[in-house]
Amino acid sequence: SYNIYKIYYFTNRLDVISFMKRSKKKQIVIVGAGLIGSTTAIALASKGFDVTVVDGAKHSDRIERNKGRTYALSRTSKNLLFNLGLWDPKKLNVSPIKNIVLSTKKDSNDLIRRLAEFKEESSSIDPSSYMIEDFYLRSTLASEINKNKKIQLLDSSEVVQDETNSFETKIMLSDKSSISTEILIISDGRESGFAKRLNKRFFSKSYNQVAIVGNLSHDNAHNFTAHQIFLSGGPLAILPLQGKRSTFVWSLPAEIGKKLSDSKYEIFTNYLKDTAGDILSNPSLVGEKKFFPLYLRFLRDSIDNRKIFIGDSSQAIHPLAGQGLNIGLRDVASSVDTLLKGKKLGLDLGSIDLLKTYESWRSFDRISLATYTDLINALFSNNNFYLKAIRDFGMNAIDKSQLLKSFFTKEAAGEYGDLPDLLK
Repeated sequence: SYNIYKIYYFTNRLDVISFMKRSKKKQIVIVGAGLIGSTTAIALASKGFDVTVVDGAKHSDRIERNKGRTYALSRTSKNLLFNLGLWDPKKLNVSPIKNIVLSTKKDSNDLIRRLAEFKEESSSIDPSSYMIEDFYLRSTLASEINKNKKIQLLDSSEVVQDETNSFETKIMLSDKSSISTEILIISDGRESGFAKRLNKRFFSKSYNQVAIVGNLSHDNAHNFTAHQIFLSGGPLAILPLQGKRSTFVWSLPAEIGKKLSDSKYEIFTNYLKDTAGDILSNPSLVGEKKFFPLYLRFLRDSIDNRKIFIGDSSQAIHPLAGQGLNIGLRDVASSVDTLLKGKKLGLDLGSIDLLKTYESWRSFDRISLATYTDLINALFSNNNFYLKAIRDFGMNAIDKSQLLKSFFTKEAAGEYGDLPDLLK
């Protein structure tokens, strides 16, 4: 029995040693190496934090999954990239948006009627917005992470379980290793596995709409003008990319959108051409178009015990305002600012009081932007006579008032509220 005890003792001791080798303590752990998670890692590293990023996919898979995607980037989001040393317009292949034209159209056979136009503020002022392609931004972030000694990236490592106590959060990975940390930043996308595991409460609303998105080449120059055409079923946005190329985001009723998305190339292109009128000359699709359902969804509380939810894991809004990436980058800047202040005060980075500071800072912005996009969609995506009269009156007032135009331009630029330092 003594020999059996010795064998049992040494076997368990080896298991404990093996587990300790596989279990590591990290200062900050981020779940998700997408655009928001990667930017957060770089921003935290720039402030002296040691960061570990965990993602279930490989970089090549993330590139392929988001192939052809584009984003509107506000002036304050551009400031964030600049402050992190990542802003290189040529390398990022960004396209400035110098003018914005808002129009309406009853149906595909009707003429486009202009509602309002926002022209470039001044050649001495940066544009309020830019268009950026996923490939260039994702590649730039990945390059910085790979050479940054304060960031460790664990690709193909899926979180399978997590445990939290008064002192730390521990995540167990698919390779059977585990990591402990003071604070876990969760950026694992719209269908957040963490949110489901924790039974987080969401406010949700289906729009019964879908978005068809894709890129186009065309014969005419777009002159860096963005167009938003408000149609009865939902808006069509046509946004400038570098060269004679544009990206489109078309919101449609679910049934119509599904049929149109499944239609043959020529049918879809002709329908798009008829709807866009003379905005585009001889447009043709570049690459594949994508199709996804539209809904409003945001966490009622974006923090949990030693956890912060950011980006799409925290909120998903209608794309008509082009603010999806920007609201996520505001999460990035605010979370970094909060954790840096906590570090300077010698606080536990996962303390509930510190996390509540972040939540109170972000909650108004998140809710107000979600409400704003919801109301705009309701106002413009219908044929109601009274709502049409109200919106036409409102657009006419905006178009004639430089003060109102300036206000909305600053909103689009993200220059509102109590801005974190990285956005300035």
